[in-house]
Amino acid sequence: MPSDHIIFAGVELSSGRKPVIFVALDHDLNVQLLENWGIAEALACLKDYKNIWLCINLHSLQREQELYTEFKKKISQAGFKSRSKKGDPKQWLETNAQDCFHALIGQNPLPRRTLEGRLQRSAILYEQGLQIRDPVEIFEEITRYKLVQGILPLEDIYSSKELDALVAAYVAWMAVNSPGQTVVQGEFVLPAQE
Repeated sequence: MPSDHIIFAGVELSSGRKPVIFVALDHDLNVQLLENWGIAEALACLKDYKNIWLCINLHSLQREQELYTEFKKKISQAGFKSRSKKGDPKQWLETNAQDCFHALIGQNPLPRRTLEGRLQRSAILYEQGLQIRDPVEIFEEITRYKLVQGILPLEDIYSSKELDALVAAYVAWMAVNSPGQTVVQGEFVLPAQE
């Protein structure tokens, strides 16, 4: 879905056959794309965008560090420049999703892989203006019968990795549209704490 408009993308890297979780937001914070890809697929998509700010969620785990180093090398070869190079149409920056969620609510969020942690992170992003489904609506669909039967409408709740990619895309959006509401801590760009 490439266009001449600026796209704000977030990437979550993990292990597996398709280690890249890619999210693209438009200027109005609508989710334009959310996909799991291999590195080659992600790079092919990234090359199609003319104006893109890409924010990569950086982990402290060693296996993700190796994947991150490989991915960073390949995006540099694809024409992406570090955010410090002003004026480039393809820029990248890095963040830490856990620190972003902490900054947005002023406290440690609930554990990221739990249902309540995923709902909390969805609610945080929803309150920031991302055009995603209001996570509170899931409770309207839960009935005693569905609980007894084990039928819970969880398919519309983002995974923890998707939420990390979404917050990274939001940081890319903030870096362009609200730079005064971001801070640089070491190598990371984060939302400023309220």
